[in-house]
Amino acid sequence: MNWEALTAVSTAFTGLVILLTVIFAARQVRALNDQSKALGAQLEHLRRATQLEGTLAVFDELFSPDLQDAYRFVLTEFDERMCDETFRTEALERAPDSETHLEVYILRHLERIGTLVKNDLLDAEALLDFAGFFIRELWEKLQPLALEQRARFGNVRLWENFEFIAQKANAVFEEKPQMTRR
Repeated sequence: MNWEALTAVSTAFTGLVILLTVIFAARQVRALNDQSKALGAQLEHLRRATQLEGTLAVFDELFSPDLQDAYRFVLTEFDERMCDETFRTEALERAPDSETHLEVYILRHLERIGTLVKNDLLDAEALLDFAGFFIRELWEKLQPLALEQRARFGNVRLWENFEFIAQKANAVFEEKPQMTRR
């Protein structure tokens, strides 16, 4: 047998093996890419399901008797009560009596919700579609107190997440004042 012919055959065979290896590797990469996309879709579905669960829980909280009582207080009595010097002084304390100062319940509750929205743990669009007017109305009433507390406590970030969702609610309202989105 001729050594040159054997070398040529073995070189061709090695090339064929390399070609087949490249083809199989490309198919494997494509399969892994498809699996990665499927996993990404599953994770997105899980994230949306978790957000939906959180959003529904927040909706339930918005209808809780305690929050509804605080909401009524802020809308109907708060401005008048702030004219009372004792009430006003207490409202500017770090921890006023929560039974007298129902506005604190609103501030804390919407601060927590704002934190969830700001960190994309709660669907802002659904929340604002459902409760944007409620949030805007409450911030409008409580903003002077929140700003005064910031100045008094030297904390510019106090109630910032409540303000954040109120600003988002205002943006949605200004975008489409007469209709819901979509």
